[in-house]
Amino acid sequence: MSYWDTSALAKLYVEEADSLAFETHAAKTPNITVSETGRLELRAVLRRREAEGSLSSGSTETMHAAFCALITLGPFKEEPITPELEAEYYSILESCLSQCPPIFLRTNDGLHLAAAKRANESEVVSTDKGLRKAALFLGFTVFPAP
Repeated sequence: MSYWDTSALAKLYVEEADSLAFETHAAKTPNITVSETGRLELRAVLRRREAEGSLSSGSTETMHAAFCALITLGPFKEEPITPELEAEYYSILESCLSQCPPIFLRTNDGLHLAAAKRANESEVVSTDKGLRKAALFLGFTVFPAP
């Protein structure tokens, strides 16, 4: 039902002003899809926060292992990077950049959207402005609502 990019996933692990809204939304969403890209990016986000001092030493390993367990046991489902996902990525990239004016996408944002499409999700949960703009163009609903 719902695809979460890394900007949204991080709010479940790192307390921010709007984390509660994302935690509440996650609790109401029975099936959450993430991508292999998101799993890897989350590790980097957590480690960066640990290095900055907003997470305690050693938190990255514990939190990332807990996240990976949610993928293994549910309720999270991981969409792997496959040749089909890569083809979807190229299609999304072409579609977005062919608009007038073009909708610019960063590589990982395009991979997130390709994973959401491959998983047949209808909603994209993200705080990334560029990803949200492309998601709306591609016909997804977004959370938080615009």
